[in-house]
Amino acid sequence: MNKTATILTAPAKVNLYLKIVGKRADGYHELDTLFHPFPALADTLAITEKDEGCSIHCADFDLPAEDNLIYKAWDKYAEATGFRPGLHIELTKKTPTGAGLGGGSSDAATMLRYLNNHPKSPGMEHAQINALAAKLGADVPFFLLDGPAWAKGIGEELTPCEVDLVGLTALLVCPDVHVNTAWAYKAWSNVDPIKNPQKKDSFYLTTSPCGNNKAASKTRATLFNDFERVVLPEFSVIRETKEFLLKSGACGAVMSGSGASVISFFKDKALAEKTASELNAKNVDSVIHIF
Repeated sequence: MNKTATILTAPAKVNLYLKIVGKRADGYHELDTLFHPFPALADTLAITEKDEGCSIHCADFDLPAEDNLIYKAWDKYAEATGFRPGLHIELTKKTPTGAGLGGGSSDAATMLRYLNNHPKSPGMEHAQINALAAKLGADVPFFLLDGPAWAKGIGEELTPCEVDLVGLTALLVCPDVHVNTAWAYKAWSNVDPIKNPQKKDSFYLTTSPCGNNKAASKTRATLFNDFERVVLPEFSVIRETKEFLLKSGACGAVMSGSGASVISFFKDKALAEKTASELNAKNVDSVIHIF
């Protein structure tokens, strides 16, 4: 008898704000960033239980299971709890890799959620599973949440927040180019801050993140990304994509993560749809989400 698969979705995320605070002694970089879910773009995990082991099949990637973050999440959870169910995962990728959208991290977090909620699992407390998630990747803990959050440290110190995007239509554009994150961090570290001062953006989406904000129910952030000053000069297609979005009527646009995706916001839904159609005619992938 064929077993019924459990179908789970692993949504992408975008960075509405990303400031690199500095480089730590251990080589990692401290961040101050605002993560926001982007549910219109998501991978799908079809999970079927079997006798033993964890196997993964993805039509789009020929990657050994042991190298996949889903497998690593399964394996690390088993090491921590002793719960090691036999699983087969059919992975359908929709979130592009190397786009700054956290697709692999979201897949891993989805697996951790599945294991932790399994009726035969002993379960882990939030702090424990959050620590395990952080060992898999800096932004994996975010995907264990259900909403936006400010992240500090290497991305694992999370403070859930509200973000006011009501009335805006988001258009996420994914140029066909890959940005290596390690390269982006190195390039940023080599920038002379005196010769390349940061420019402030005046497009505000939210209310102040400071502690004393009783008059404001939302969190404020400027659309900003520190990586842009090194990535945009090197990858003209990303720079041109952002310029195209702003010229097309977006009220704000910013690169997500270390790139290559660009998230933009339109006050006019029809204008966002028109822009998406123009991008599609140029064979540039884009996804619309209405908040």
